[in-house]
Amino acid sequence: MNDNNILVKELATRINQLVDIPLINEQNEQAFFELVLSILLGIFLDELDKQILN
Repeated sequence: MNDNNILVKELATRINQLVDIPLINEQNEQAFFELVLSILLGIFLDELDKQILN
């Protein structure tokens, strides 16, 4: 497991503790938040990489 995955899991867990999506169980909420954060972190890191290279 790389550092990004650890960060995504930790952030998703914190968000999941604060936000409750009705009618969705906790495991699915956790997976949803991990997916969203993984996508957003990937976009952010790609943009940061582009900025550094320019």
